[in-house]
Amino acid sequence: MTGVTHEPVLLKPPQPPADFEPFWRAVADEADALPLQFERVHFPGDDLPTHRVERLRWLGCDGRGREGWFAIPRATTLPAPAVLYLPGYGVSTVPINENTAFERCLTFSINLHGYAVVPNVPYTPELGYFTQGIESPQTYVYRRIMLDCLLAMRVLAAQPEVDSARLAVAGLSQGGGLAVMMGAWCKLVKRVVAELPALTYWEYLLQRAVWRYPMKEFQDYMERHGVSLEQLLQTLQYYDTVNHAPFVVAPVQISLAMKDPGIRAPVVFSLYDALRVPKRLLIYEELGHDWSPAMRPRLEEWVLSP
Repeated sequence: MTGVTHEPVLLKPPQPPADFEPFWRAVADEADALPLQFERVHFPGDDLPTHRVERLRWLGCDGRGREGWFAIPRATTLPAPAVLYLPGYGVSTVPINENTAFERCLTFSINLHGYAVVPNVPYTPELGYFTQGIESPQTYVYRRIMLDCLLAMRVLAAQPEVDSARLAVAGLSQGGGLAVMMGAWCKLVKRVVAELPALTYWEYLLQRAVWRYPMKEFQDYMERHGVSLEQLLQTLQYYDTVNHAPFVVAPVQISLAMKDPGIRAPVVFSLYDALRVPKRLLIYEELGHDWSPAMRPRLEEWVLSP
């Protein structure tokens, strides 16, 4: 495989680049300075029997529109705690469903690339973005994505139904990794839930013997541009949750699926060990890289814990 010269160590300790903290402080400051522009639109067909669901739209950091589903449980007392739910890899949104509709928490499930489309757009390599702007930390696509996550949390906190002192961020896979980063750099975040967190321990993920899409996007990029994995890792170290872990200030719940083909135990344990805040690790023995019915109640329990 191009650029691979050694096997990864079992666990990764935090090894942030020298300018890691000022880089991310600057991103957080930039997000705080962005104008807050949003609107809410209600389509009755979006509602659930248990929740009123509105489209909450805001102006992204690039001046383009973003949108998410904002779900308000009908039976809870307002204002209530709220969860910013971040999507997995791809250009779509996690819908409000049995996994993301909570009994006592509001949910803002967002699309980081545009509008909350129905049905969701399936992944194809042509729609992948793992290597977009990877030439430098400043141009890498995940810098823009993190700016929009930080901005979306400000939008959520501004909603009158939300108890802005009890905000959480959560997600699965890519969303879980972004949630950990938010726990480090978003001062509004009080709880983090990272299910099967990707964007974690890139050396392990990219030095595996077998790659599938979307991870194969990196191999395609290296072959097309004649660059090494070591060159890509110079940028990816800024976007590795293990390096963010020492800066996380909110309590974190993490999950590991024992049959997950990608986010294996060394990935999750590296992140878990690097966290210096109250934390909880949940292990799903029979789960692959997917949802478990147990995740929703455990997420809500963690968010509502004192």
